[in-house]
Amino acid sequence: MKRFLIGLAITLSAAAVAYVLGPTTSFPVKLTDRISVSGNLTELERDINQSEQRAGLKTDNQARIVWADSLRKQKTPFSIVYIPGFAASWAEGDPVHKRLAKQFGCNLYLARPHEHGVQSRDAMKTLTPASYAASAERALAIGKQLGEKVIVIGTSAGGMLTLYLASRHPELHSIVLYSPCIAVANPALALVTKPWGKQIIDRVMGGEHIEITHYKPDRAQYWLTRYHTNGLITLQTMLDEYMTPENFANVKQPVFLGYYYRDDDHQDKVVSVAAMQEMFQALGTPENQKREVAFPKSGEHVIASHFTSGDLDGVYRETERFLKEVAGLTPVAQPASPLAFDQKK
Repeated sequence: MKRFLIGLAITLSAAAVAYVLGPTTSFPVKLTDRISVSGNLTELERDINQSEQRAGLKTDNQARIVWADSLRKQKTPFSIVYIPGFAASWAEGDPVHKRLAKQFGCNLYLARPHEHGVQSRDAMKTLTPASYAASAERALAIGKQLGEKVIVIGTSAGGMLTLYLASRHPELHSIVLYSPCIAVANPALALVTKPWGKQIIDRVMGGEHIEITHYKPDRAQYWLTRYHTNGLITLQTMLDEYMTPENFANVKQPVFLGYYYRDDDHQDKVVSVAAMQEMFQALGTPENQKREVAFPKSGEHVIASHFTSGDLDGVYRETERFLKEVAGLTPVAQPASPLAFDQKK
C-alpha cells in the first residue's frame, strides 16, 4: 500500500507539473494610450462613416452619431456614449439609449467595438485586449467632442469596458451599467486563460468557432452568430486584468446598475449577478450617488433591447430617474410613452 501511495503521489505530481507548464494563450496587457479625434464635428462624423464603410460590416451594424439636433449638429451640454456587449451591436440597447438621449437633449454615439458587427466567418480572431480597450477609449474620445460632459452606458461586456473607462478617466461624468459582465455565470470560462485553455475550449466547442443558431433572423442581423474562440479568451483576459476590487475602488462617478433578477431560479444566466453586486459594493462612488435596481420582469440578460427585454419601460424609467435625481440632468422633452416599448421581437 505504501508503495502504491508513493507511486500515486508521483503520478499526480507529474500531472500537476504537466498542467502548470502547459501552453497558454497570453496577450500583452497594457493600458491604451489616450486617443484623440477631430474636434470639427462635421469632420468627425465623416471620419466615423468612412472608417465604418471600410470595416466589412453586416448591414446596419455600423457605429454612428445620433444628433440631438440633426440640422445644427453642435455640441450638447451632455453626450451619451453607448457601448454594446460581446458580439453585439448598438441594437442591444435600443430603444432605451435613444429615448434617454432624446429626453435629455444629448448627442448620442453608438459605438462599435473592434471586430464586432463584421461580415466574416472568422470574427473575433484578431481581437486583443489592447484593441478591445482602444475601442472603448476611442468611443469616449468621440463622446467628449459631442458633449461638454460625457455619460457612458454599457451592456454586458460593454459594461466591463465602461468600468474600465471610469476607473481611468475621473473626468467621465457618470455611468450606466446594464447587466455588466464582471464574471460570466459559468465559471468554467475562467479556464480559458489558464494552461491548456485554448485546447480545452476548442475541444468543448468542436473547433475554433462558436456557432449560435437560436437567434431569429431579425436579431441575428445585429449579433454575431459565428465567431472565433479567440474572442472569449480576450474577454476573459480583460475580466482577469480589470474587473478587480482595486479598479472598482477607482470608480468614483455616479453609477446606475441594472440587471435581471427575480429569484435564484430566475435570474441572469449569462453573467454573474453575485459578481455585479460585489462590484457595486467595492465602488469608490459615494453611497448617495449610486443606485442598484433589479428588473424581475425583464426576463433576459439583455434588459434594454426590444429584441429581448420584457420590461423596457421599467429600465428606461429607472435610468431616467437616476439621470435626473443623481446625475443632475434636466429633461428637455416629454417622457417617452410606454407604448413605444411594447414590441418585443
